[in-house]
Amino acid sequence: MIIPEYVRSRINADNELWNGLPELKEEYRMCGIIPRLESNFNNNETRSAYLCSPYTDHIPTDFSDLGWGCGYRNCQMLMTFLERQKEDGDYLLRQVLDISGLQLLLERAWKEGFDSLGAQQLKHHVFKTRKWIGTSEVYTLLTYLGIRSTIIDFHQPGPHRLHEELMNWIEYYFTTNIDNKQGKNTFITNRPPLYLQHQGHSRTVVGIEILKSGKRNLILFDPSRRMLRSYKSRPNYNEEEDEEDELDIEGFRVLSPLKNKSLPANALRSFRVDDKTIAKHKQYQVLVLGEVVYQQEGKLCWNSSKGYLLNEEEREVMKNITTLTVI
Repeated sequence: MIIPEYVRSRINADNELWNGLPELKEEYRMCGIIPRLESNFNNNETRSAYLCSPYTDHIPTDFSDLGWGCGYRNCQMLMTFLERQKEDGDYLLRQVLDISGLQLLLERAWKEGFDSLGAQQLKHHVFKTRKWIGTSEVYTLLTYLGIRSTIIDFHQPGPHRLHEELMNWIEYYFTTNIDNKQGKNTFITNRPPLYLQHQGHSRTVVGIEILKSGKRNLILFDPSRRMLRSYKSRPNYNEEEDEEDELDIEGFRVLSPLKNKSLPANALRSFRVDDKTIAKHKQYQVLVLGEVVYQQEGKLCWNSSKGYLLNEEEREVMKNITTLTVI
């Protein structure tokens, strides 16, 4: 039996490609946020909370991309997970790209026949422009790199316009097959973050909070929120200790400006979004890393047994974007 070679091996070995794509500077990345959110859920209102993989960094918009760069920044947040996640003996992604690098890569994908409709809509050109990108462009970038992803459409808000189906699916995604019998109420999972798009803006879902009242809050990394940047720039009162700050996330050592520091007590306010806020927008798209499939009774389920890597044949099929729909 011949095992198809993964696209990742060819892409990651292409030095000419990567040398021509600017890498995201470390100063833009805020790592170690996920583990430091954990203590904020220890309160009288929270029944349980589920967070995504701690491999995920927060990346805010800069003044240079304010007002148009959210799609790129959320794509970069997904990439921070992919850069640290291994499959088949190697990391899924060689490096996280700067916005200009993502623009160049997107144009390259279009030239090779990926998402011809989207390329036409953006006139085959995004480099050095302020054109917005959305779910389709992020899907195209990931597919070009040989990474499996799935787009789910949530077209109807449902009763009371509260997007129950969206909230139900995200809860199912983060809580399924998670051992919650550990005597605690907050669980850091191995789930990738989710890319959440509505008209005019996108954010990264890094978890869900379930309240004792039955209500639910999404935990979001919003690129437009600048609290983390301001916290990072707080005075350093122990410079000698912080010079070599590193965080060990499951064996992957990364620089962390938050080592040995707890987040402020009100930090969760910048991340928590309730269902009424979600209800302000009629339609949503969710991009999921990995495969989502229909199971019994038409339920959409994340296939945890399916890897993230595409072979050449799968990648060719996924050049044209398809979506799954929850009505």
